Amino acid sequence: MLLNDALDALKSKFKLKTDSEILPISMALGKTLANDVVAVKDLPCFDNSALDGFAVKFEDKDKPYKIVASAFAGDKEQLSIGKNECVKIMTGAKMPKGADTVMRFEDCVVEGEFVKAPAKLKKGDAYRFKGEETKVGEILLKRGEILNTRSVMMLAAQGISFIDVKKQPSIAVYSSGNEIIEPWQRASEDEIYNANAFGITALLSSVSQKSSYLGIIKDDLSAVKEAFLNAANYDIVICSGGASAGEADFMKIAMSELGYSEIFSHLDIRPGRPCKAYEKDGKLVFVLPGNPMAAYLCLMMLVLPLLKDECFATQKVINGENLKVKSGRANAVFGNVTDGKFIATDGGKYGSGMIKHILKSDFVLITSPDQSEILKNDEISLIKLP
Repeated sequence: MLLNDALDALKSKFKLKTDSEILPISMALGKTLANDVVAVKDLPCFDNSALDGFAVKFEDKDKPYKIVASAFAGDKEQLSIGKNECVKIMTGAKMPKGADTVMRFEDCVVEGEFVKAPAKLKKGDAYRFKGEETKVGEILLKRGEILNTRSVMMLAAQGISFIDVKKQPSIAVYSSGNEIIEPWQRASEDEIYNANAFGITALLSSVSQKSSYLGIIKDDLSAVKEAFLNAANYDIVICSGGASAGEADFMKIAMSELGYSEIFSHLDIRPGRPCKAYEKDGKLVFVLPGNPMAAYLCLMMLVLPLLKDECFATQKVINGENLKVKSGRANAVFGNVTDGKFIATDGGKYGSGMIKHILKSDFVLITSPDQSEILKNDEISLIKLP
């Protein structure tokens, strides 16, 4: 099945949750707002100084100002000034009554208890007015927005410590294979460390999606069935390994006996052809290839877009060299951008089991099935690797 067709088929079978949950803002990054966020506090919440300096009345600038007091951020009392008086003021401190301008320390000439205004002083310099950034009642963030680092900062500035966000789907992650052991174990020459599960959970984290790693499934039909039964309460189960042609019947039997329907049995993409997906009662199972690069790409191109719209950063550049690809399928070409031009890593040559190849790459080009060549100086659209 073609990549876009596979993604459309998945979206027709799986719907994101519509109910919500309340989370502390420390856990809300990347989550989707369930409701509008309305300002409950003016920002700034009082007139204050934008920098360290002297608070003065602008119209008195032609004569020296007398320093009569100092104001610090956090002071509760609001000071006041008379004619040709000023207050030494720190950033964030309340503006004194009668002051309308702040003179920067380094622009002033101080002589004893008097200070002269700089020639280029303008009325209102460094004066921050109450509510000039945000006023009470203003909509700050809209329902459906994804919370980013700046959103979290604004929530905290409003005294909002918990926020109502849409619930995420629950995701379980497995690896499979008798030859797989965990990174914290000691591997023999015949054993392979479990790179895939941790690459998968890291990719999910890149779109702020939580997941639960449930371990390694051994190559045994009863073990596979037991593992998927144990994960039956999850919305999505992702297993890497057990997808190649020699193991296809084995996995197909397990899914069939558990009541799952096949969505697709392969993908027309390199790397990643053996990828499979199944559905039961609105829940999905992905059986990814065991080769790390193929597993990484399939998860990135199928699962991430299912979880989050606009999950990729894209960039249009000029192709830096002629590239040959096989038509009739999508092809992943990994590489980097140098001086605005895309250069394929290692000339675009790789094996689907490689990790170093994607480690050396920052971008991937996904070709269309009708392409057999990408010419030098063609404009292309790249996906930034998470």
